[in-house]
Amino acid sequence: MRYRTLVAALLLVPALTVSGDTPKSKPASDPKNSCTTCKERRATLDPKEFEKGWDPEVKPGYEIARRIPATLDNLHCFCECAESPTFKHKTLLTCFVDTHAAGCGICLSEARLAWQLKEKGVSDEEIRITVEAVHKTDGHPPTHAH
Repeated sequence: MRYRTLVAALLLVPALTVSGDTPKSKPASDPKNSCTTCKERRATLDPKEFEKGWDPEVKPGYEIARRIPATLDNLHCFCECAESPTFKHKTLLTCFVDTHAAGCGICLSEARLAWQLKEKGVSDEEIRITVEAVHKTDGHPPTHAH
């Protein structure tokens, strides 16, 4: 009886493999962003995902995250997602690896301000100071250079 069960099991394994019922293999590694020095190494979402059905400022926000990841990685997000036990975000860049930023005006505003300053040739340190001055709320401790 055990012999028949073993033979039946061995005959079913190839059938399951051929029929595609086996679990899919995991990718070798998660996609990474272009910034090798960033604390947040996960890739940001594709801005094209936000072409329809989202507020008009969402897609440009995700485009900014793709263009200046190192700058956003040096910024604290003042929507308090870093302090949140739910989100535990590392930096502003983390907000753009999922749909968090798409629903958060603070994340989008910080990214937009950083981009405007970057376009004017402002250093990342000055961008950090400016974003903090604009977005830091009363009672929030000052952030420090990363």
